[in-house]
Amino acid sequence: MVTFIALGLALVGGAYFAGAFDHRYVRTVDRPPSEVRAALDQLDISGQPGAPGTDPARSGGIASLITHETSANGVTWTVHSGDKVATQMIADLVPVDEGHKTQVTAHVVRGDAPDDFVAPAFRSTGITLGLFTMALEDRLNTLTLPAGDPARCQQMLEDLAARDPWNNASHRNSTSGAMGDTAKTVIQLNAIEAELRRNGCSTDRNAEGFRPARKEMIR
Repeated sequence: MVTFIALGLALVGGAYFAGAFDHRYVRTVDRPPSEVRAALDQLDISGQPGAPGTDPARSGGIASLITHETSANGVTWTVHSGDKVATQMIADLVPVDEGHKTQVTAHVVRGDAPDDFVAPAFRSTGITLGLFTMALEDRLNTLTLPAGDPARCQQMLEDLAARDPWNNASHRNSTSGAMGDTAKTVIQLNAIEAELRRNGCSTDRNAEGFRPARKEMIR
């Protein structure tokens, strides 16, 4: 349950408040461009939820190859489908506050590969940008995280599991009720995510603090 909550925080809270649902993403990070660039250089797009692009059966038998390159202006990830380009995900980095901070802007450019030979996650610029912004949020949140106590973080997650923010089925018999429940859950998750981060607890689904719980559940 704790691991599920950790993943939910990364997916729902991060996606909604990163702008994944309105197709935009701009964030000012309290770190210089060199540090932001170094952090994003370690970002593995294929390691995001659902392992996008790793199943050739979903892209006409052609495997997706994801490469990335850094420049003075940012980082670009390119998804190759055979000899064509499926999409490019671009994070532009602009120094602000005399270079002490960085404005990160994300955008996606669709390539020339036909949909039939592109993984579903990379066919639509909207869907791809949603995935991309979640990945960016994970890395940038981790980069700016204050020091925290792992034991305290684990206790907070266990307390959250006991409260179970998903246990609200009062309106799920109607579409409007379900939408209301979803919006309420998103708001709750965002508040929980903010509280965890204030205490130095990572909400990155790949964070070290969550791995022991995942291993324990697998056994």
